[in-house]
Order: sequence, then C-alpha cells, then structure tokens
Amino acid sequence: MARARNIKPGLFSNELLVELPAFDRLAFIGLWCLADREGRLEDRVKRIKIELFPCDDYDVDAGLSRLAAAGFVSRYQVAGFSVIEITNFQKHQSPHGTEKDSTLPDINGYLTVYGRKGNVVVTGSQRKVLVGEQSFNVKAPLEPVNPPLDNALIPDCGFLNPDSLNQDQHHSLNANEEIPPVDPGKNPTVAKIAMVQPSPEPTPEPVNPKAPVEMTLDWVPDTNLLKTYCVHFGVSVDLFTKDSIATFTAHHETEGSLNTQAKWVSQLVRWVRDDKTRASNVRPFTKPVAPSRHTGFDSRDYTAGTKENANGTFRI
Repeated sequence: MARARNIKPGLFSNELLVELPAFDRLAFIGLWCLADREGRLEDRVKRIKIELFPCDDYDVDAGLSRLAAAGFVSRYQVAGFSVIEITNFQKHQSPHGTEKDSTLPDINGYLTVYGRKGNVVVTGSQRKVLVGEQSFNVKAPLEPVNPPLDNALIPDCGFLNPDSLNQDQHHSLNANEEIPPVDPGKNPTVAKIAMVQPSPEPTPEPVNPKAPVEMTLDWVPDTNLLKTYCVHFGVSVDLFTKDSIATFTAHHETEGSLNTQAKWVSQLVRWVRDDKTRASNVRPFTKPVAPSRHTGFDSRDYTAGTKENANGTFRI
C-alpha cells in the first residue's frame, strides 16, 4: 500500500542525483511511497513498474541498478527475501506512529520491532529480532490437527462415527494392526449417535474509542460506537449502507488525516445526517405555465351589446 511521504527542496539540487536521468529521479521519489517505515520494499520489478509507471515505457530494473550504483538504494537478498532498501530513508522521512513494523529484514537478516502503546510507537523502544523469530509480529499459527480414525465423521452426514464412542479403543494403530471389534455389551453407548456441535465463534476484541486511526478506504465503523452516536444524533442505523460509508472514507482518505476511532464515527454520523437533511430540503422546481389565448370561451358573454330577434338570433 502506498504511503504519503515528504519531499525536501534539497532533493532537486543533490549533485549526485541530478546526474541521473529524470525518470530515475522520479522513480527514487516513488520508492519512498512504496517503502515501509524502515525504507524497505520487495525487489519486484514488475510490481514497481505497475505501481509507479503504469503508462510509461521505462526500464525499472535498469533504473534501480543506476540508483544502487549511485548509492541511493541498496538491493540485497537475505533469508529468502529480495529487498530494496533506501539509503538514509529514516534521516529524511518521519513515518507515522501507527504505521506497521517492517516485515522485511535488513541486510544482516534482522527485523526492527517497536514497542507500542495504544497502537502508537513508543519512542526509543525498538529492538532487533532475527527474521526467523517472527512470533512477536503475528499470532502463532494453529498446529495441524490430525483426528484419529476413531473420531472421524461418517461421510455425507453430520454424525460422529459410532466407533468413536468406545473409550477402550486406541487412538493410534500400527500399519499392520486391524481395528478390534467393538462389543456393545461393554459399552452400551456405542449404539448412540451424537450430533457434531459447531465450535463457538471467537468473540471480537473490543475497539478502543481513543485509539488513533488513519483513515483508509477499507475502514469500517465499530458497531457499538455507531449505535451510540446514532442515538446521540437521532439518526437511524439503517442509513449507514456501504455506499454512504464509502463516500465518507473516499473523501477523508485523500486528506491523510488521523483521528481517534470515536472521532471518525462521530464525523461519519454527522456526515450521513447532513446528507439526509439536504436531501429532505430539495423541492422540485415548478415551471410556470403561461396563460393560453385559447382559454376562457365558456365564461365570455357573446350577447353583450346586441338585441335578440324573434327567431332567437342576435343583431347589433
């Protein structure tokens, strides 16, 4: 995902950078937006070409080689990763505190892990960890479960195998060992078939309303906060459709602003409320109808100023 970075005036007067072609200098600036908080990105030429130069005939690989030869970037491979690291990135850029830790190692195979409080980096709390020791960065993966043969489901139905109810059955068999017969007399529950109970869904972690959040296109308001602010502002929850939320996120994502979770939800509710108010104030414009010359015949007295004859006709 591209990120907003700063451009300093000294970039345009750098004596080494000005020796490179204009597209190389533009690519160097574009790499800042693709790099993580450590100034690293994957060395994938095609992806960089699509991200930075989708409509230009520019050799990205050759440009990266020229930037590396001039000392502005370094390209290396370590622990199965192909990495581009921007030289002096942290000297000229100040990543936001909520930006995620880098998942790409440095040239020595180490990752930088930051201590965080409320999803914000704590200054001076970083440490180096080998790239293989990534348990700190993500939750430990679940171990593969190999259910025993006596606890398998009967195919094409949702019932447990009756043999699984035999407590005397061993949970592992040798390659040449046959499954012993089950004696219903010793275990009368063998004849019963138990329904498979679905495992309960994990309860989502509560959202901290004071946690700072950077607006993105995939942001979704917390349900509890949304209901609270809807009651406060007198707005129906049914008004918050995907389209209404999408217009809000698209508007604020371009600004790159940072607010707390509660502040974003409050702004969203007011945004939808104001849209509804403006829509209710719209009145159809009625076009005035000009009077026709061919109307009013039934109300006009055509006998005025005349005299009636004996045969019912009129004369002047």
